[in-house]
Amino acid sequence: MKKTKNVFIILSLLIALINGLFVAAIYYNSKHSFENTLQENSQQFYAIYKTVLESTYNGLAMQVKLFSLNKNIQDLFLLGKKSIQEKNGDDGIETAQIRKKLYQLVAATWQEAAKSIDTHLLHFHFGPGALSFLRVHKPDKFGDRLDDLRFMIVDTNAEQTARSGFETGRTSSGFRSVEPVFAWDPQLNKKVYVGALEVATSYEKLLHVIDDNIHLESSILLNNQHIKNTIWDEFITDDHQSRTIEGCNCILESSSRPGLKPMLEFILNRSNSSKNLTQSDQQARVISYKNRIYSYSLHPLRDYLGDKDPSRYDVGSIFIAKEITKEMNAYREAQLFTLFYGLVAYLFIELLLVLSFFKVHKHLLLHLKQQSQKLTRQKKIITLDKVKYNNLIGAINNNYFFYTRTNKQFSFVTPSIKKILGFTDIEFLSNAKNYINSDGQSVFFQSKEKQTFLEKKKSTQKVDIVNKNGRLQNLLITETKTYGKNTAQVDEIEGLAQDISQPRREKMLLQLRCNILQMITDNHSREKILNSLTLGIESIIQDINCSVMLIDRNTNKHTSTIKTGAAPGIDISLINALSGQDVNSARGSCGVAASTSQRKVITNMLNHKSFKGLDKVLLKTPYTSCWSEPVLSSKAKVLATIDIYYNSTQKPNESDFEVMAAAISLVSSLLEPSVKLEPSAKLEPSAK
Repeated sequence: MKKTKNVFIILSLLIALINGLFVAAIYYNSKHSFENTLQENSQQFYAIYKTVLESTYNGLAMQVKLFSLNKNIQDLFLLGKKSIQEKNGDDGIETAQIRKKLYQLVAATWQEAAKSIDTHLLHFHFGPGALSFLRVHKPDKFGDRLDDLRFMIVDTNAEQTARSGFETGRTSSGFRSVEPVFAWDPQLNKKVYVGALEVATSYEKLLHVIDDNIHLESSILLNNQHIKNTIWDEFITDDHQSRTIEGCNCILESSSRPGLKPMLEFILNRSNSSKNLTQSDQQARVISYKNRIYSYSLHPLRDYLGDKDPSRYDVGSIFIAKEITKEMNAYREAQLFTLFYGLVAYLFIELLLVLSFFKVHKHLLLHLKQQSQKLTRQKKIITLDKVKYNNLIGAINNNYFFYTRTNKQFSFVTPSIKKILGFTDIEFLSNAKNYINSDGQSVFFQSKEKQTFLEKKKSTQKVDIVNKNGRLQNLLITETKTYGKNTAQVDEIEGLAQDISQPRREKMLLQLRCNILQMITDNHSREKILNSLTLGIESIIQDINCSVMLIDRNTNKHTSTIKTGAAPGIDISLINALSGQDVNSARGSCGVAASTSQRKVITNMLNHKSFKGLDKVLLKTPYTSCWSEPVLSSKAKVLATIDIYYNSTQKPNESDFEVMAAAISLVSSLLEPSVKLEPSAKLEPSAK
């Protein structure tokens, strides 16, 4: 009996030890899994930040290139450089006049662009080094050298190549894009290098975009000494002092939402006193603040010199925090339940041991199975959370859509694709097999250079695609490959597509406007100017043909006829049928627009009364729809009409109206040169 009792005690102790070890293993494994999940989420949040930052850099580069390619800007910039060289670096009256003209040329356009993409700086520099010629944002500040401060400008002037990065200047910090500017020197009869042009923006809008869409609280922290060494004392205002974090020797440069400064000071006080918030280690940590629980991490903020030289110090850090109150409560509850279940299991096993020693093994296995199933469910929940974060990136902006694919098929695309290409996500995925061929190459995203995607792990390129309406659209695609463990095989490809059609169209329209105005100034023939204008419109809108019909007024007979001004791409039989008609005959959309002084849109030319009797002529052409806009004089008389012919049943869209508004302004200045040319107004779709 005593021996049985001793065996029972030994077995009970052994069971207690085994049960305790099992519960401890579950407890620490769950804790380790939860900490790994927080660390993985932290890296995913940082990857989202870098993706949005890279897209913002691309937008800045496109914006500064529009200014650097403007011939008038190039010419004035070159005159300013020559004036300073002639004065041996002194800023004379002639230089000041050139600077004033350059400011007047770019100020209005830059201010309008600054509203749309939140830029706060446009700066012209001369080399060698970095000599400030014109701060459009601070026109009274010029002539200072920034050689020991603005290394991005120094390198651009030295190598004459574009670059981008984060830098702190004399007035502010921000990420910048710098573009080299070249101009034609008539004295040397060749293109020469003039200087560097930069545009910059702050982190404020970028952080708000991320916060608004995936609810990340984020801040940019800069070392206080770095600010004092770079920014002019007059720009270190009381606001800088109010944003200094006590005990950190750092400043809160930008923040996604108000009220983050007290949280950062709270974190600093709770952490090791020797730990500075600008010393980032990218480690996910958990803190309780104002009855809420947050997971936060600090990532290094590198400036331009830091990116070039890895041994340099970080200028600050990127603070990213996510509220995890619900997740932490669920984790703690699961841990308590694990401990509770362990205790209940031990008592239950002890009871069974007393009742029946031989049934203990069976019940223990059942308990092990239940705990394993619980862990499996927790793992599935964590996996679903990762999918949720991938989905949220698709809502960042209506100009973006996010997708994932393998080498064989697309697996996911965000609904925002409909606003960009017209396809719903279901339509796109249901026809995904049409977009990837047997070699794994994307057919849907075909680039102009016929490149396959991602010869490296990550790549960015511009592509032309056809949207649901059959018209070409421009996208900036960034794709990242994910490889399987210990293999070179691609596991998944994640892509971010940005719609850049509007900036491209605006650039082409600006170039067309500059070319036409230059031809008018150089006294080219009216026929040559109008031909260049119509060909330019065709290249911008695409898949259309354009004509300009002039109004010929006979003052003796008090009659007006329509004659051809320019129609280089339109079928000659159609032009001959419309040319020479009396304005009052109202034949074709051009005739209706000329006789009524109003816009005319015809979606079915073959069945419209204004084309009656021209059936045989129309059947020889590819045109289905057309649209005409009158060009009015200062006395509201019709000078001409501009006509668009579509190859399919279409109506003009908003971008077509913008192109037409610019064309009307150019034709008006050509036909009525006494009227000062004004910036082209936007045509409203509802206008008649």
